[in-house]
Amino acid sequence: MQLKNKRPIGGALASAACGLLGALPASKVHAEESQTWQVDSALLYYSEDDDRVRDVSLKAAIRRAFDEDRSLDIGLSVDTLTGASPSGAAPSDVVQTFTRPSGHGSYQIAAGAPPLDDTFRDTRIALSANWSQPLGERSRIALGVSGSSEYDYLHLGADARWERDFNQRNTTLFVGAAYGNERIDPVGGAPIPLAPMRGLDDPSSKRSTDSKHVVDGLIGLTQILSRRALLSLTYSYSMSDGYLNDPYKVLSVVDPNTGRPAAGPVGDGLGLYLYESRPDSRTKQSLYAEGRYALDRDSVRMSYRIMDDDWGVTSSTVEAAYRWNRTPYDYIEPQARYYTQSAADFYRTYLVDGAPLPQYASADYRLADLDAFTVGLKYGRRAAFGEYSVRLEYYRQTADAHDSGVGVLTRYDLIPPLTAFIVQFGYKFGF
Repeated sequence: MQLKNKRPIGGALASAACGLLGALPASKVHAEESQTWQVDSALLYYSEDDDRVRDVSLKAAIRRAFDEDRSLDIGLSVDTLTGASPSGAAPSDVVQTFTRPSGHGSYQIAAGAPPLDDTFRDTRIALSANWSQPLGERSRIALGVSGSSEYDYLHLGADARWERDFNQRNTTLFVGAAYGNERIDPVGGAPIPLAPMRGLDDPSSKRSTDSKHVVDGLIGLTQILSRRALLSLTYSYSMSDGYLNDPYKVLSVVDPNTGRPAAGPVGDGLGLYLYESRPDSRTKQSLYAEGRYALDRDSVRMSYRIMDDDWGVTSSTVEAAYRWNRTPYDYIEPQARYYTQSAADFYRTYLVDGAPLPQYASADYRLADLDAFTVGLKYGRRAAFGEYSVRLEYYRQTADAHDSGVGVLTRYDLIPPLTAFIVQFGYKFGF
């Protein structure tokens, strides 16, 4: 489970934050605050190039306000993912055959084509509930529970957050913690780390379900700097332990001279592909800073996050948005985001046959040295029946394999660039 630096920030601080966000007319804001129920919904479509992953999701955040400080927040989301997902295997100049995760079928990848598993299907349903209330005159507490389910995954979690106002309510200190328990039940079973992919109906490289535990903590400070400026700083720490592998990722073991797949287990008719192996624990810490500044009519938001973990991954994220309030009833918001990360210590694009087998290895491009940028534009309008918006984004990712390859692998881009388009429709209303 992941804690997020989100509401409540309470009282005068919340009012100031509203203004710094470039909120539409104050009289309308107060009218909405007087409504008992608030619903913020969004329909999102995400599509990667080359017929890769597509995601259609519906999300709703529902709030029931009992008074200024007491509220119930309910979150609901449904995600449906389809398409083809990279398996982690390296391309080759020969046809490659892979056993499907279930173990009851196989598929082939043409010579020169990136190895993608076209059976990628998933539906995720998530539900959360959070209760907020005051503790005395200047403090608040929020308690929450959450759960999500996929066909191969179940998450249950709980979280708590405490806040305290200081300095005539211009400063808010917050502390939070969360715990999550996750059960992983992959199709065909959870692979044994670095075990070879086997032929049809041979489960010897798989075992039954597995699990992991996640503990998160954060501490932060939100400060009103002036009538126009707001600054928030958050430090977070996360610990995970248990089964942290991706059960559907493999690594190619290639001939040291030709670069083609080495021969797999005798009688299976496959090349040698090993299931990935990651450490069974991970600690992450991050520092996040966000600043907002209100101009005479418009507003600017900028944020920076740096993250470091004990897998060797260090990442930085810079994001900026400018909200142009065209009229009292509509706005346009261009935004940009840049992300960069270093590779995990155990990231490998492939393994070489005959070389000593490492303890940990993964060819998952999400653990590689990569850069990504997102540019987008959002339009929002307030009407008598609520507020609606549409957001368009373009995403581009490039990664460095740090390896020119051997033999035939020198002909291919081992981590091809990825582009994606995102469209989101939002509708917010109260009653």
